Amino acid sequence: MTPKGSKAETPRGSAGPAARMDALVAEIRRHDRLYYELDQPVLADAEYDALFAELAALEAAHPELARSDSPTRRVAGAPVSHLTSVEHRTPMLSLANTYNPEEVLDWRDSIADYLKLEGEDREALSFAVEPKLDGVAIELVYEGGRLVRAITRGDGRTGDDVTHIVRTIRGLPLELAGKDAGADVPELLEVRGEVIMTRAAFQRLNARRREAGDDLFINPRNTASGTLKSLDPAVTRERPLTLIAYGLGVTTGFAPAGHWDAMEALAAFGLDTGAGHRLRGTLEQVLAHHEALLARRNALPFEVDGSVIKVDDAVLQRRLGVRSRSPRWAIAFKFPAQTGTSILREIQIQVGRTGALTPRAVVDPVHVAGVTITHVSLHNRDEIERLGVKVGDRVIIERAGDVIPHIVGVTEKGKGRRFVMPDRCPVCDTPVEEVEGEVVVRCPNARCPAVLRRRIEHYVARGALDIEGVGEKLIDQLVESGLVTSLADLYSLTEEQLAGLERMATTSARNVLQGVEASKTRPFARWLYGLGIRHVGEHMAEVVAEHWGGVEALRGVDRDDLLGVAAIGPAVADSLVAWLADEHEQATVDRMLAAGLSPRPPGAAVAGGVLGGRTFLFTGTLEHMTRREAQEKVKAAGGKLLSSVSKNLDVLVVGAKPGGKLKKAQELGIEVMPEQDFLALVDGED
Repeated sequence: MTPKGSKAETPRGSAGPAARMDALVAEIRRHDRLYYELDQPVLADAEYDALFAELAALEAAHPELARSDSPTRRVAGAPVSHLTSVEHRTPMLSLANTYNPEEVLDWRDSIADYLKLEGEDREALSFAVEPKLDGVAIELVYEGGRLVRAITRGDGRTGDDVTHIVRTIRGLPLELAGKDAGADVPELLEVRGEVIMTRAAFQRLNARRREAGDDLFINPRNTASGTLKSLDPAVTRERPLTLIAYGLGVTTGFAPAGHWDAMEALAAFGLDTGAGHRLRGTLEQVLAHHEALLARRNALPFEVDGSVIKVDDAVLQRRLGVRSRSPRWAIAFKFPAQTGTSILREIQIQVGRTGALTPRAVVDPVHVAGVTITHVSLHNRDEIERLGVKVGDRVIIERAGDVIPHIVGVTEKGKGRRFVMPDRCPVCDTPVEEVEGEVVVRCPNARCPAVLRRRIEHYVARGALDIEGVGEKLIDQLVESGLVTSLADLYSLTEEQLAGLERMATTSARNVLQGVEASKTRPFARWLYGLGIRHVGEHMAEVVAEHWGGVEALRGVDRDDLLGVAAIGPAVADSLVAWLADEHEQATVDRMLAAGLSPRPPGAAVAGGVLGGRTFLFTGTLEHMTRREAQEKVKAAGGKLLSSVSKNLDVLVVGAKPGGKLKKAQELGIEVMPEQDFLALVDGED
């Protein structure tokens, strides 16, 4: 989780293990909801993991007290060897759809005619509307209040048993709320829903993969689908999914009066029903809600491609019945497509900082979703094979929200030849390498100009060493002139060398050198992340830094030492071991250290920091820095962080659209500081 606060506030006290376990379950569930549903995490990963580890230890010591719905049971389990087909008790049907509001009105009239409604009865028809989620349809089966099976839609009659994956979805109740308290829960409850990945979760996932040098996923829908097909339940720990309920299958002991009441009951049972995005009313009100959803489709937390409108009354639903493929009582009102078509003119190869060769399509300019697109990533050769795309083809380009544009298909074949990935790096002509089990082809030459450019860009970025003034154009000049052939060369640049480059005056040269000098004492985790070691993103760099706080300590570890840390897996361990064994990389580090590089260990503060032991908390949207960067500034300037407003808080730093923390701070008389004032206070202290 991205840290947006400090320590957990679950009191340990002197309560027995059962009470502590219940408290931990409740606390972990709260943080799961904050992280996965609301995108408002208040704990760092390490703090969340500590709660999780404490619960697991208590369950191991007191197995008789372990709860069947414990969060620890969501990630456990060996991979299955195959998916089993299961028949739905009643078919999961498709929906009739339209893009035209007139056709929605015609559908309403056809329903009224079918029901033989006239006059006021015809006008009094009530409807429910909800977003049409762009995910994977699934059915959950609860028996006696416990989740016993999860089945994909499949062909509507038979789907795959994916219970092993669905059980890992955080926030999804394994037992219906109220069961433990003896409340009435249905004997049998089949819930239909959509498995999705939220935009925020997808962006976080791709950010981690980008940092680690892995292939990026194309869009949330495909990622959710691929995750559900996985045979290994541990995959969902890295690919957080969400399930939003939208309907019912067969039930026993559960007969809500209509769709709206059914959704409210499911929400009371602990299921996510997308509350806040659905509405009940007349058809006119429903159509207005559809337009409102369309207007903010790209601001919604999940991908949607329209609305689903349903007759609300359960009795009328039964009277209307179903056609061969779809119910008469529901219709999908689709949004306009966010796609366009263009001619693919060329497939270029880009070389990334880890040496990965990524194909990129050059297309005729096309306007899609408010943006003119001329380049589209093709991700890797397997994706090109899957699409069957060639130069000269007319392709369909999709852009949904902030997701990068991608090609989804071919509408007209050209006469181009089949694409072949080059066997040599197009920049340095080094033979490429292929790793078994990976689709990525890599240039192994660490001194390849393209690799070096991307590595420098990564190293000087704000989340890493934050060296101001070193942009793409300067990096190009530094590499082309031979002034920088490795990251260590940044620390041997002179004012004379920089001032002699194009568009670099003496003042600019001095500013760059000041930035380079300041980078020498950045936190160890940021330096480690900046090196661009495969699989070592920001979070993993922090994990490593917490265990080995400096260069020499890290150089003394082996693979077993690394694997002894719960958060470090084989891929990260192997990558770090390879980096430690690489003579060229270690020689670069030696040169950095000789030039005065001295990364700060975790917890170290700049001597004489201006924040001098004062406590800080942030609220609202920060405009000039990320929350992580703000927290690092506090620690670097000698301050401390709190996770909530209390009498122990000295300063609340406020960004745009602050939440309830501001009101509470004002009530307690705590100092409130605008973001700009905070930056002015700590300027020069990082």
